[in-house]
Amino acid sequence: MAANPSLEVCPDFTTDAYANICQDIHRATGETQENIINRLTESWTAGHNQRVAERNQQREREAADEAEAEQARAEQERELRALQEAEAERERVETEKKKPKMNSFNEAASVGDSISPRPSQYAVQKLNNFEYVELWYFPPDGCKEALRTARSVADDYGLTRVDDQLTLRPAYAFKASKAAVADHDLPFSVFLRAKNLFLMQLSKAKWPQTHINALSLFFWHLENHTVRNNSDIGDLVILNYASRVRQDWHDRLKRDEGFNIAIINKTLLRSINEELWDKIRSHSLAAPKTSESSSGHSQHRKTSYRDYHCDSRRENHEYNRCNSRSRSHRRNGNDNQKLSPDNTKNRQQRRRGFSHGAGSRGRSACAVCLGRFAHDIQRCNSATLWDGTSAYCHKSNNNRLINPQGSALCFKWQ
Repeated sequence: MAANPSLEVCPDFTTDAYANICQDIHRATGETQENIINRLTESWTAGHNQRVAERNQQREREAADEAEAEQARAEQERELRALQEAEAERERVETEKKKPKMNSFNEAASVGDSISPRPSQYAVQKLNNFEYVELWYFPPDGCKEALRTARSVADDYGLTRVDDQLTLRPAYAFKASKAAVADHDLPFSVFLRAKNLFLMQLSKAKWPQTHINALSLFFWHLENHTVRNNSDIGDLVILNYASRVRQDWHDRLKRDEGFNIAIINKTLLRSINEELWDKIRSHSLAAPKTSESSSGHSQHRKTSYRDYHCDSRRENHEYNRCNSRSRSHRRNGNDNQKLSPDNTKNRQQRRRGFSHGAGSRGRSACAVCLGRFAHDIQRCNSATLWDGTSAYCHKSNNNRLINPQGSALCFKWQ
């Protein structure tokens, strides 16, 4: 570190140490001794003052630099402290958001006269995620089954993702019920009650009002559609249409290809109606031939899709019962016993009763309304088709089939 010039002391130029210098200056300039000493003293003083000034300027610069650096450090510390405070505030807000909250209540209000059934946590979670869920979960029976299932698996837990984090939650909260039934397998009365409770839950799940309105119109149009009155299987057609279209609606929404579900597609509805009648006809063709009863009256052919399912279950039950009886005889050692002619005949009749054969054919479409429901197709003169649209042909006074141009169609064909 350089010496402080302000501490310097002017030399005594009158001493012997400076005598040689003074003599040399005297010989060179001819100045007197006194002038020479004064000049030397003035020169040293000027240099001293310059060094002191430079020293002071340097110290001022260093002080300024130090003050600037200190200010920069203080500013940096303030910024760091502000960032830490902002981060702490953000964490506090996030923690506050995740913290369960209890809302206030109206001290003057009491519980309502009735309490609506509460769907399972699984169904509620599906609605909160805007996903498809079966209507079975919403009527009272589905709610009771969900509650019973929740109690039976109360100790079962599983991992699920919530807010990008794995969370341990009860299994019933994200697991479908084994007793759940598809929409098209619900009785129509249960379907109507379920869709009302379903629409109520949509509002609680904060669905967009446009989506709720579209679904409300969707169910209203189906409930009041003319196909329910013009066909024996009208309710089944509506159930299948509702089940398929609502599932497709959710799938399309996920792909950002959403459509207005409230607009009923008549072509699709007609296609589903034809499909269900084809299943009924296929069942009729595969069913055993009808036999005459003891009173001489023939058994009525099954004409509904629901009868088709019920009869299949009854036949399977009877078939299993006969097989169980046969296995029981074999276990008792009766395999080698000879059957009497009567027993042989009865066994052959039973086998024929459960074998597949040609049965009565399904109804043909009416030439006027194109419907396959039970009615007198020879005298049908409906102004509309089975789906409510205008009929193409009509009957004349002599019961002939007339086209829009007024020409009678083939009489023999009619």
